[in-house]
Amino acid sequence: MDKFISNKQVTILFGITGILCFNLIAGCSNTPDGFPNIVPCVVTITDNGTPVEGVFVQIETVPRIDSLSAVAKTDAQGNAAIQTQLGTFAQSGVPVGKLVMVLTKVPEVPDFKSAEEREKMTYDQAMAYGAEIEARRAKLPLIIPLALTDFQTSSLTRDVVSGNSIRWNVALEEYRKK
Repeated sequence: MDKFISNKQVTILFGITGILCFNLIAGCSNTPDGFPNIVPCVVTITDNGTPVEGVFVQIETVPRIDSLSAVAKTDAQGNAAIQTQLGTFAQSGVPVGKLVMVLTKVPEVPDFKSAEEREKMTYDQAMAYGAEIEARRAKLPLIIPLALTDFQTSSLTRDVVSGNSIRWNVALEEYRKK
């Protein structure tokens, strides 16, 4: 089983984030048909008490509602204010009902070549450099326990009722013990 996030998963994460940002800016003001009841939600991710920045948080309803996404990315304090989106409409919060959450964070590998060196690379050199970055990334320890990165295996579930704001705290060290 792979212990790192694939390029395909990174591409999907950036795509979802881009779509969400565009739709937050260009969204409309009327709630569309089929948009669920929403309650405010902040997710906090820590690791041994330390906030974890840059975790991509994605929440789905159970059963899943097609075209509905609830996503955010943690800030320096480990907090992510969830936004739910359906089509071009987005609203702060999560849907009411049974939810499951997954987390993703790609380990960062520092560049070992300067920007000037990278600019002068041939295509083959750039491909080899990218492969070396990925090889180094694969050797890094997982930031997020693997079970929390997939909707089928995530134990991060919650029943949300209308009228209550949600503070969902996740201490990653608790899930490494399982």
